[in-house]
Amino acid sequence: MMRFDDDEPIVLPPGPKPIVPGRVKLEIRNNEKVPMDDNTQKVLLTFTGEENSRSPLDIVAVLDLSGSMQGQRLEELKRTMLFVMAKLSPVDRLSIVTYSSNAKRLCPLRLVTPTSKREIEVSINSLCAYGGTNTEAGLRMGLDILNHRKCNRGRVGAIMLMSDGMQTHSDARNVEVGDVTVHTFGFGDEQDPVVLKAIADHSQGGTYSDLSLGNLSLGFAQCLGGLLSVVAQDLTLVLHLPDEQTCNYRSQVWIPSTTRLGDLCIKECRKVLMEVHLPRGLTDILKVSYTYKFDGEIFESDPLTISVQRTVEVTAAQQQTLPDVRAEDIRLRIVRIMKVATVDADSRNLESARDKLIRGIKSPTGFSKEEVGGSSSKQKEDVGALWAQLNGELKYDLRAQLEELLELMESQYIYERKGRAFAYSLLSSHSAQKPAGRGYNMEKFATPQMYDFLLEAAGLDVKS
Repeated sequence: MMRFDDDEPIVLPPGPKPIVPGRVKLEIRNNEKVPMDDNTQKVLLTFTGEENSRSPLDIVAVLDLSGSMQGQRLEELKRTMLFVMAKLSPVDRLSIVTYSSNAKRLCPLRLVTPTSKREIEVSINSLCAYGGTNTEAGLRMGLDILNHRKCNRGRVGAIMLMSDGMQTHSDARNVEVGDVTVHTFGFGDEQDPVVLKAIADHSQGGTYSDLSLGNLSLGFAQCLGGLLSVVAQDLTLVLHLPDEQTCNYRSQVWIPSTTRLGDLCIKECRKVLMEVHLPRGLTDILKVSYTYKFDGEIFESDPLTISVQRTVEVTAAQQQTLPDVRAEDIRLRIVRIMKVATVDADSRNLESARDKLIRGIKSPTGFSKEEVGGSSSKQKEDVGALWAQLNGELKYDLRAQLEELLELMESQYIYERKGRAFAYSLLSSHSAQKPAGRGYNMEKFATPQMYDFLLEAAGLDVKS
């Protein structure tokens, strides 16, 4: 096997080293006064990327050039890659891999300078489509390029893989992706959302986007806007939960756990909602810290202790959840409804899937834990009451997503033709808390730079 370790060397510019601390802000939201007796509390952690210098990017574009990409699709792919090159700067590096029946590296990782742009542009404009669809070969080559880099310290590495059809060779779902971020893009109605979502899910922080014809550059642009604004790599949450068996002792024992949250972009938010059981009398309910990397260095925050005041003035029945905590809780509950409905549709049980979505939109009767999973509460989830507790854009977005998913489950044919890709992309977006193209609706979770890139690409498509 060829070893791709010929990435272009990097000469670091003179100047002060970037500041590593202060790139992430953590906000903690929870009720400060809680009942004296045993109860359950929700705690919301929100991590936000602060304005600061970004990490340089190594991006590998893995492009489907099978026979189905001929004509308009190929021209759209060429315009998209020219847009990507235009947004990269001389500190970024680009490699392009094409695949049909086999994979081919168009160029190694090259710094995007005026000279390399002209040379790569010639290669892009000479692309032609033929043969089968060996997605596995393209993915493996892209991974080899990133994994064998000689220069990778402090650099964001990611793969953007697109395909417009079904695999005809082997199975890319069997590839061990490891810690590489892979964003996948399904293009048109003949794509394979099952494979593309699986690839993204197996990666670290990847997303799957469903893109209709005419929207390829929009999906790439929004994703690229995030990759070109990373201020903290491999953000990791460290939680210390109290050992309930030692809660009444002077020396409290804390049980640590870690959760990887991926890379964080400028003004991007990553939310973590926790449900914590509070034994009687416990006041220090959580210890929270986090780590991230930037410029090859690791930053570790000081631990924060989340404390509450126990009081007999408030009972569990009387206590109100904070609005922003409730909003995130409701989003996750509605997403669980979408997920179980999608599982039903994949099992060709559209009647059950549609019933869940209709109840999610209109019914006040609610869902049991057995139906949607998630919360440890034994009470049914009164969806009608949930909608009443939401206001503004979030309420509109979630209801619109349920309604569109319901429409795309009108028949098994429609679901398999368009609905599955839409559902998978929608769930991928909610899971990663990142924008993932869903046909024409791609703004959810977008940062200002992602949205700016999206608008620029839309202008590019209009002019072309």
